[in-house]
Amino acid sequence: MELQDLIRELYAAAPAEFVPARDRHAAAAAERGDQDLATQLKKLRKPTAAAWAVNLLATQDPRSVAAFLELGGKLRTAQRELRGDDLRALAADRTRLLRELTSRATELAGQHGHRLTEPTRQQVEQTLTAALSDPEAGRAVQAGSLVKPLEYGGFGLDELAVAAIRRTAARPKPKRKAEPREAQRSAELRELREHLRRTDEQLDEAADSLELAEREEREAEQRCEELRDELARAEGELRELRRKAKTARQRRERAQHDRDALAERLRSAEARER
Repeated sequence: MELQDLIRELYAAAPAEFVPARDRHAAAAAERGDQDLATQLKKLRKPTAAAWAVNLLATQDPRSVAAFLELGGKLRTAQRELRGDDLRALAADRTRLLRELTSRATELAGQHGHRLTEPTRQQVEQTLTAALSDPEAGRAVQAGSLVKPLEYGGFGLDELAVAAIRRTAARPKPKRKAEPREAQRSAELRELREHLRRTDEQLDEAADSLELAEREEREAEQRCEELRDELARAEGELRELRRKAKTARQRRERAQHDRDALAERLRSAEARER
C-alpha cells in the first residue's frame, strides 16, 4: 500500500486506534525492509477529534465534500465579478451545505463510536468554512489527513455578499480603526479562544485515552471469562480423571487380592503333595 493510501486509512480510523495502527504498519514496513516508509509512518501525529471527523467525512462522503468545495469556487468567482445577487443566492446555499456537512461529520463520528462535543463540532464547522474559503485548505480537507482543525482569517462568505454590495457604491466608507479598549477586548477574546482550543484538544485526548482504557478493560474481562471457562473445563476433566483413577485403583486392588488368594492356594496344594 502506498504512503498516501496508508495515511488516508490511518487518519480516518478512530483517534484511539491511530497510534496502535500506525505502529503496526510501521513495524510491518520495517519487517519488509522498507525503512523509509516505516520512518515516515512513525512521524505521523494523531489527529484531534475535530480533524478526525473531517477526515472521516472526506473518506466516507467525498462527493458531498467535492460539491461543497465547488460552491466555494463559485462564491469566489461571484465575489471577483461583484455579482451581488448571485452572492446572496450562493451564500444561502453555503449556509445550508455547511450545516448539512457538519451534521454529516457528527453523524459519521457517532457511527464510529465517538460522540463529538459542541466545541469539537464548532471546530468541524470552522474547518469546513476554511476549506470553502481557501482552495489550499479545501485540498487539505479532501486529502483526508488533517491533524488539527483549520482556521481562516479572511472574509466569511456571508460577509462577501455585503462586501460586493458595498463595492458597487460610489465611495466605500473608510474602515474605522478599533479603539484601544476594543483592541484589548479583541486580544482577550483571541486568547480565550486559543485557551479553549487547547482545552478542547486536552479533552479529546483524555476522551480517547478513556475509550482505549475502557476497551482494554472489556478485553481483559472477556479474557477472564474465557479463563474461567477454561478453568471450569479443566476442573471437570480433573474430576473425571480422578474418577477413572479411583476405578482403576479399585480394579488393581481386586486383581491383587485375587492373585494373592491364588498364590496362597498354590502354596497349600504344593504343601499337600509333599
